[in-house]
Amino acid sequence: INPRRKDVQIHPNVQVKKLMSGVTTNTTSDALRIPSSGNKAFWAEVAGTGAVTATVAIYGCRTPVAENGVLLATITLTDTTRDQDAAATSTAPYPYMYAITTNVTGTGATVNVEVFY
Repeated sequence: INPRRKDVQIHPNVQVKKLMSGVTTNTTSDALRIPSSGNKAFWAEVAGTGAVTATVAIYGCRTPVAENGVLLATITLTDTTRDQDAAATSTAPYPYMYAITTNVTGTGATVNVEVFY
């Protein structure tokens, strides 16, 4: 797998797009093109040293600009060293999606966010 690619096929029927990778601050990702039809599942992870936290909000939007989107899912992460979780599947037909991180805390805390479709 090429780490520079934002979309990767992990199974013949499943693609994954990285909305964020290695994020260490509260930030907004770029709005990335996602196929508008079909199911999408959202996954997020925070990892660091000691207690780590992050809140990830995932939005759908009509344009390639990461603003004024509709909230599709929120994932709250908190644990010691690492936590990951997924949000319920969405069938929302937005052509673009982006993520916003808040409450990123912990020594060396980094956040990764992916959408599976």
